[in-house]
Amino acid sequence: MITIIYRESFLTVTEKEQFEEQLSLEIRFCIDLSGHILECNKKGQAFVERFGHDFLKFFSDLYVDEAQNFLNAIKESDDIVTALLHDQLNELGLGTLYNGFTKNGKIILVGFHTQILARLTGEFVHELRNPLTIIKGFLQLSNYTKEYEKYHPVILSEIERMHTILDNFLTMSLRKCTYKKMNPNELCKQLVALLSAECTVNHVAFDYDIAYTENHCNVDLDKVKQVVINLLRNAMEAFEIKNNENKIILRGSVEDRGYRFSLIDNGPGMDREVLKRLGQPLYTTKSKGTGIGISLCKKIIAEHRGTFCVSSVPRKGTTVSFYLPFVSPAV
Repeated sequence: MITIIYRESFLTVTEKEQFEEQLSLEIRFCIDLSGHILECNKKGQAFVERFGHDFLKFFSDLYVDEAQNFLNAIKESDDIVTALLHDQLNELGLGTLYNGFTKNGKIILVGFHTQILARLTGEFVHELRNPLTIIKGFLQLSNYTKEYEKYHPVILSEIERMHTILDNFLTMSLRKCTYKKMNPNELCKQLVALLSAECTVNHVAFDYDIAYTENHCNVDLDKVKQVVINLLRNAMEAFEIKNNENKIILRGSVEDRGYRFSLIDNGPGMDREVLKRLGQPLYTTKSKGTGIGISLCKKIIAEHRGTFCVSSVPRKGTTVSFYLPFVSPAV
């Protein structure tokens, strides 16, 4: 199926900053009107090295006609033309989604593998499920304690975070981190409030051990909360048997030039083979998992210039920690 998109709407999506952010995901070609490839980016080079400089050679005999029709539609239109094409490098996906338009007598093509689109969709679902989990937990807790007003602000803040997530994805742009200087002890207090409520609802024992420091870290609070909630949910889901012995501990410790946040559980743990693959995009051991959670956490902590670590002993439990560097007083 070929779709015409109004050119100006395409250009507003690919303004310079957003375009550069997406560059590593895009397959880009500049071809002449006959289909000969003149230039390409690194993603496109994989096609050229395997199939040569003829764009139509990327497609088997079964799908080459739809590719030719796509190029013809581009040449006949003054706007962006979009088509889902089935190239020979995309055996595991549904195809490659191409946008194409003419410029200065040449055809510009920008493609996305559907596997990448599926990953972005998985990230969206995963991010949206986090505030929903918190809202559900606090509603259950408020019903249990009858202290509705106490948890009302947290529920509203998480609903607001859902709106933010939706806005980010609807504008085709994942929000960059917005940092502010924050004392780790204050951050831990907010994390304790979230974790203790969730553990209470799920009948899991919770404890914390927070080391004091006067230093500060650069923190995007929403994103760090997202990391901790991801880790908490993983720990909750790992408990094979629900009983009173299940326990989760939040530990904050001062290290050289930074602060370490650790989430410790006494669950079943993981073996070496699982640990090796943990954090690989789309890898999961859960039947309903997305394989996005840990890789998303690692990405967020990397954006904070921190480090992420997982250690686990089978039948003993797992410790997941992340380290955030201190900022100098002058920053």
